[in-house]
Amino acid sequence: MRSKHLSVALLAASLACAGAIGLANEAAHGKPARAMSGVTDEQAVEHAMKALFDKPQSPLKVAAVSVEGDYALAGWIQDQRGGRALLKKDQGKWVIHLCGGDGLKAASYLAQTGMPTAIANRLAGRMAAAEKKLPADQVAKFAMFDGVVKVDGAGHGAHAPGHAAVRPPK
Repeated sequence: MRSKHLSVALLAASLACAGAIGLANEAAHGKPARAMSGVTDEQAVEHAMKALFDKPQSPLKVAAVSVEGDYALAGWIQDQRGGRALLKKDQGKWVIHLCGGDGLKAASYLAQTGMPTAIANRLAGRMAAAEKKLPADQVAKFAMFDGVVKVDGAGHGAHAPGHAAVRPPK
């Protein structure tokens, strides 16, 4: 029975990857990017994060995903620790740019990343509203990430050499 569930899971993952590869190929050949049918931006953000960090022995839980245009903030928990991720849509694909803690909740900090101030304000407001719906102990784990780390799509700075740690402004 276990192998049947594993086969179904592998098939689902393969289909998801095939769809993502197809979208990437379309973008590379000058075709407009399109969303995978039936997948919301929030689901695509969660998928992008899990594709990088989810491990069988250490599953990644993504919660409180907020999207504003081509920017998204998401809270995450892994191994009893957590943080937040700032993502940007690039050619129709969500890419993680920063991981951090409470600093990523501040509209003033989000604006310093290059996003327009109006979008930063709306995104911070949406994230605050989304986090109010979660248990306090879960939101507290999002604050555990110390500092801010630039991510290039390959992983956290602590896990992949060469990523720069950046302190949020005080």
